[in-house]
Amino acid sequence: MAIQSLGDMAQSVMLRRHSALLKERLQVHAEEVTTGRSADLSARVRGDFVPLGAVAQSLTRLSAYASVTSEAGLFTEATQSALNMIDKAAADLGPRLIQAADGRDAASFNIIAAQGRQKFDTTVAVLNTRIGDRSLFSGKATAAQAVADAEAILQTLETQIAGLATAAEVETAINAWFNDPAGFATTGYSGDAPLEPVAIADGETVPVGVTAMEPSIITTLRGLAMTALLDRGALAGHEDERFKLGMRSGDILLANQTERTALQARVGISEQLISEVSTRNAAEATSLEIARSRIVSVDPYEAATALEEARGQLDALYAVTARLSGLRLTDFLR
Repeated sequence: MAIQSLGDMAQSVMLRRHSALLKERLQVHAEEVTTGRSADLSARVRGDFVPLGAVAQSLTRLSAYASVTSEAGLFTEATQSALNMIDKAAADLGPRLIQAADGRDAASFNIIAAQGRQKFDTTVAVLNTRIGDRSLFSGKATAAQAVADAEAILQTLETQIAGLATAAEVETAINAWFNDPAGFATTGYSGDAPLEPVAIADGETVPVGVTAMEPSIITTLRGLAMTALLDRGALAGHEDERFKLGMRSGDILLANQTERTALQARVGISEQLISEVSTRNAAEATSLEIARSRIVSVDPYEAATALEEARGQLDALYAVTARLSGLRLTDFLR
């Protein structure tokens, strides 16, 4: 029988080729053991990438929704906090103002009027709150300040009531400015129309826009402005009329509480919806991640076994190579 043999050069090339193949296989199995993912996805899915592509597309969509719900949640939470502060200021001032005016206690009345001025300033500042680079109450004009500064508003109102001597006249003038499209809506409010509802899931949107033009907010500003003007000397020398205006201011703030509560409830509904959808989206994303993992992952035991097998084969090849390299003609001729 003829015995075929390989020359030294051919044998060297063959050994190097086998070594390269085994090293490549070893690297592939090592990567699979480390990452838990198949190194050859095409073989893993048998050339059908449609399910994997669908999962990836859904995860990308949910990631975008997660960003939107996070921002919307922060926005509505900040809005709710601001509305709570405004409501607390009005609800605290109203009864005390009525009590002082009804008791004709000038000293207490003046102190409460001064507090009303502070609360008006605070309310205006709250309406101009910003979250990052976005104004809360300016609608689509998120870069703009929602309302004019408190001092500017009060100076404008002082011009409107100049020369008036009765509480009824002052109230009428203040109401007219806040209700006139050329009044507060033009010179007091610096924002735009409310923000459009934002999409937080497929087929689901949530309203997030509350502006300083909300009727309940305007009414609260009107009641607080009356008190602030009293602190600035409105109806000076007409004590009875000052008490009457204080009484009307307190009545407005108390009567408007139901509207303020309704606005807070409306924002609360948006908060709840955002939270629920965010939780649902996160659960769906987790399920999809698990599904994708099942598609692309490898069995850790099988991957470790394949790694050990490849390493053993490479060790054997190195041993054979070493033995062949050590052969001498004298050893063969013995």
